[in-house]
Amino acid sequence: MNIKKAIKNGLWRYTYILPFARKYKLDEKGKVELIQQVVNTYKMIKPVRTENSESTGANIKELLSQIDIDLTSNSRFIYFLDTSKTIAIPGNILSNFTLSYDKVIHGTFTELASNANGNDEYGKEAKLVAEGIEILVNRIIELLEKSNHPNKRTLLNYFHRILTKPAEHLDEALQRVLFFNQILWQTKHRLNGLGRLDVILEDYYNTDIGNGIIDEQEARGMIDDFLTVLGLYSQYKSDTLQGDIGQIIILGGLDSEKNYFFNDLTALFLQEQAHLHIPDPKILLRVSKETPEELLGIAIESLSAKTGSPLFSNDDVVIPALIDSGVEIEDAYQYCVSACWEPLVVGKSIAQNNIGVLDYFKALDETLEEDANSFEELLEKYIKKCQNRLKNLLQEIDTVKWAKDPFVSMFMDGCSESRNDISTGHCRYPNYGITTVALSNTIDSLINIKTIVYDKNEYTLKQLNEARKNNFNEANEIYNLIAGERKSFGHDHDMIIDLTNRITDSMADILDNYTNHLGGKVKIGLSSPDYNIISKKTAGDFSGRKHGMPYNTHISCIDAAYTEVINFAGNLKYDKLRYNGNVVDFFVPPALIENNADQFLRFVRGAILSGFFQMQMNVLDSKTLIDAKEHPEKYGGLIVRVWGFSAYFNDLPESYKDLMIERATAAEKIA
Repeated sequence: MNIKKAIKNGLWRYTYILPFARKYKLDEKGKVELIQQVVNTYKMIKPVRTENSESTGANIKELLSQIDIDLTSNSRFIYFLDTSKTIAIPGNILSNFTLSYDKVIHGTFTELASNANGNDEYGKEAKLVAEGIEILVNRIIELLEKSNHPNKRTLLNYFHRILTKPAEHLDEALQRVLFFNQILWQTKHRLNGLGRLDVILEDYYNTDIGNGIIDEQEARGMIDDFLTVLGLYSQYKSDTLQGDIGQIIILGGLDSEKNYFFNDLTALFLQEQAHLHIPDPKILLRVSKETPEELLGIAIESLSAKTGSPLFSNDDVVIPALIDSGVEIEDAYQYCVSACWEPLVVGKSIAQNNIGVLDYFKALDETLEEDANSFEELLEKYIKKCQNRLKNLLQEIDTVKWAKDPFVSMFMDGCSESRNDISTGHCRYPNYGITTVALSNTIDSLINIKTIVYDKNEYTLKQLNEARKNNFNEANEIYNLIAGERKSFGHDHDMIIDLTNRITDSMADILDNYTNHLGGKVKIGLSSPDYNIISKKTAGDFSGRKHGMPYNTHISCIDAAYTEVINFAGNLKYDKLRYNGNVVDFFVPPALIENNADQFLRFVRGAILSGFFQMQMNVLDSKTLIDAKEHPEKYGGLIVRVWGFSAYFNDLPESYKDLMIERATAAEKIA
């Protein structure tokens, strides 16, 4: 076990602060500022502990007994976090997943607690959590009774029922989501998704509308209110960067009969998220060739609001990939995603889908130190080294120790039945997910090496590599030659597609024969938040990138037309566990949608038919971004899609702003 993992797994009494301080690491303001922010975080956030400090249940009970309750919000709902208190327990707390909220909306928490109850350790820990939640509910009721809250009578009714009765109305169901969501955040779970809310809430909406209890406008108000309060505490919730929160709502999608599901709530959530113009919560719309034109039109109107939502996930490609990996058909059609885009099955999967990152370029960096008489020899050496790096990464992630999690275990199929905590992997799919970076840069580099060294004999491999290791200083001719070559990755060319699939095939071969220590599989994807993180300490390559510059973003290409990138993505392989997020990432000039809405809708429809896996867009122009960097005071509300999340442009580190401007400028040249 390496030192980093030992610290995370063992020094839990002190490292509890890491999730709250991680965001400052990328601020690019220097080590002194970073240390000061970490010290301030230690001062602001304290762990609540009991005498039995290693008992998760006891610590949660004590935490929920002590947190400050805030009823001062103008919302019709109750939603609060005590940002000064948290828990510190042994192991790594689960993140990047979605609680099975339906179990406490159509069912009750009392039923979950009863199923978990028992005289064994599992039952005792669950009982402590249930007692803590009951204490919190009673504390809220007591304060509500003394308050002047405008929605006091309704809320008192709902909180008297919140643990013991199924919800009866739309606003009551929304309040349930908020209540259990805040417990997740309060207990240091990070990047918490929200699930298929149009599916979960459909009967409540239809019943309340049908009985005349609410009308559509009142439903819109409830959704606005719900989204607004979820957007609170963004500083506390943010993970790797400010705004990296992970509150993703899944809408639409095929059912197991291959009919496309959508309803009024699908449209309402899309429209109200756009209307509020907020970066988070964000929306993922599951699409397919069966998605109706009307809904695609609403989605494109939502994109025009420039919040980065929705992300499109193509059921026609994603679901077969899930089934191919061993996910049962019924479960595959119910898929949601982790904080960004990585597919998971809610309530049946541990789904730690961001547990590690594979850098495709690192193996090429090693390979270039050796000679190769042919391109094929070079490629075979590269693939072998990349496979070895993947094997090493798999060994590393298998050392991760998960914290006991009796709260989440109660919501997870299989845990109460087997009397085993979710930390031991007792669920239907104890799978992990790895993200990847730099495949695009690697493909571009390999193609350029093939052309310059093996096809045209312009330079030797050693000459190229010496120039690269010196960051192309005093080698302008070589750098200009490389930078002047057309990009390869993203172009609809058989050789490029075959090379890309050959490399990912070699990774799939390793994963197909591997089982993690929980008994699950490890999946891989082509998208990762680390393209501008790992790259900062990585040598240059032969794609035109110099030392420290960002890797290329997801599935994208700065000199290929949108349709060509889509066709390229549609020809990639996503089977054999290659489904952990594969996102085509575009910058789209606003005028392209505003002046050609019908044509753009046809493009999206065609893209779905072409078989992309997932697709997201920034609808922004370079002029706006450049002015925003120079005059931030004018653009307090400017939102950009960063990786799998959206954030305010002003909150981003400078290197991210520069990358956004660079990509927007390139997009305008090909639009």
